[in-house]
Amino acid sequence: MTEKSIYLSSWALTEPDDIFYFYQPTWLNAWEAHMYERGLYGTRANGWGLKRFGVENYIYAPERIRNPQYMPYLEAMEQVTDSALQQMPTKERMKLMKSRTAFIYADSWGESGSFEKISSALHIATIDTLPKNLLKKFSITEPTCKIRGEKQAFVQALRMAQDYLAWDVFDNVVICAAYRAIPVLVFSEEDVGKPPKRLFPRRADEVNLSVERVGCFILSQRESAIRLQCGEYHSGTAPQHATDIDVMAFSERQQMPSRPAAGVIDLVAHYGESGCLTPALSMDYLTRHIQPGGKMRTVIADKQFGYHYFDLEYLEG
Repeated sequence: MTEKSIYLSSWALTEPDDIFYFYQPTWLNAWEAHMYERGLYGTRANGWGLKRFGVENYIYAPERIRNPQYMPYLEAMEQVTDSALQQMPTKERMKLMKSRTAFIYADSWGESGSFEKISSALHIATIDTLPKNLLKKFSITEPTCKIRGEKQAFVQALRMAQDYLAWDVFDNVVICAAYRAIPVLVFSEEDVGKPPKRLFPRRADEVNLSVERVGCFILSQRESAIRLQCGEYHSGTAPQHATDIDVMAFSERQQMPSRPAAGVIDLVAHYGESGCLTPALSMDYLTRHIQPGGKMRTVIADKQFGYHYFDLEYLEG
């Protein structure tokens, strides 16, 4: 770790308190059904389960995950930011409110309001641009932005936060990230970069699991239990297991080594896939399974044979 390292002052993640519902293609949406088949070909899976906020149990089962209510999703954003704030000591929380704080909103799809049953223009703005209620919660008066980077959005937000703090532009950076598992977008994302024809048979026992999650991450240069550093982008090379890294975590199942060695974790297999928030799950793994002093590298592959990565160091229990 170099002097450019930053610290994770507080963080929180949440997901629906519900079960997985398995997608069933129907003739009512032929394009969605087609992308479902394409997504299965690309992942060699035999089915797709989704866990979403706002599922209504009284609706016909195949339709439950297609058009859930969006308000529980927005409420989860607010709850997770409250949780991240409450985990901070009172003194640090007060400093945060009075400091130069930047706000970054990251999600996988950008403008996804057209896929929701929106009943308010304010809610469209919250989903597609910035959640202004969260800006008030953190007393944000500095510039804000939204990153729309599909599966790369969260790591791009981390990189921007690292630059902001290293340049002494801000004292704190708050990242709120969200993943909405809209079926047609989930399926089409897995089809990107895949061959037009199926090259490998599906695995009968393989099922894709997509989980909606929202998270809040507060970063600063004040020392805390988790130190973080974003690495440079690498193109055309395979990730190498550095000698000072205890665990390598991969957020793309297809990009993992064919024969995983000890200290290699498949985040998708361990937690389910959550788009841009899949890499953030390494923070949960670090605190649950790695001893203080351990280091973890999270690799986020793209569709162009390259990858981003960031390192986490657990300084204390």
